[in-house]
Amino acid sequence: MTYTVKELCCKNGENSIFGVLYMPETGGKRVPAAILSHGYNSSHSHILDLAERLAENGIAAYCYDFCGGSNISRSDGKSTEMSVITEQNDLKAVIEMIKSCDFADTDKIFLYGESQGGFISALTAPDVKEDIAGIALLYPAFCIPNDWLCRDPETMTEPFDFMGLKLSRTFYDGVPRYDVYAHISRFDKPVLLIHGDADDLVDVTYAKKAGSSFPDCRLEIYENEGHGFSPDARKKMCVRVTEFLGNI
Repeated sequence: MTYTVKELCCKNGENSIFGVLYMPETGGKRVPAAILSHGYNSSHSHILDLAERLAENGIAAYCYDFCGGSNISRSDGKSTEMSVITEQNDLKAVIEMIKSCDFADTDKIFLYGESQGGFISALTAPDVKEDIAGIALLYPAFCIPNDWLCRDPETMTEPFDFMGLKLSRTFYDGVPRYDVYAHISRFDKPVLLIHGDADDLVDVTYAKKAGSSFPDCRLEIYENEGHGFSPDARKKMCVRVTEFLGNI
């Protein structure tokens, strides 16, 4: 199926969120729509392969940049102002924007997220589950609470570098203090969770615990894949996510 590509922006408060829409040409009919969230210090440009695959198969795909989410973000906001909470609010603003678009079948809006974007998508879905038909997650970073809440916030009086991105205590303060697994268990619609068994950044045990927490989850573990899949595994993942969303 042919598709068009256009820039499409929305607002979260005073911040503008930049995004790109991959829109299948369907003669004006409403279509399913997937919202694609990138990982930490990444951008919309790193998930366009999935957007293309989805659009070719009749699913509109919207890729956007979190505000302050990376060094190459085209959205407003500073990385020192970014946290799990601000990214959840960005995603909720995008969901509202997609719901208002005349191309979207509002009964078939999906979330997809990678790494931190997967964690954000998983946390957000229960809050807006009446709007979301299903979610797909690629090595979601459920390690964030364990990795961050053991840190001393008194050492965060000045901005600091973390994995190539400048953060502040704002990020620490926005880390969930609640039971994230109990929280995601409220989302009872279909979930696909894909993870590699050689992931040294987000151990596969996090995926297994998340997979058993969702009431309706398909967990697929790719052998010998780390955090950031090989090209072949990436292609396999794009095919699988497209098939999963298409079947809902």
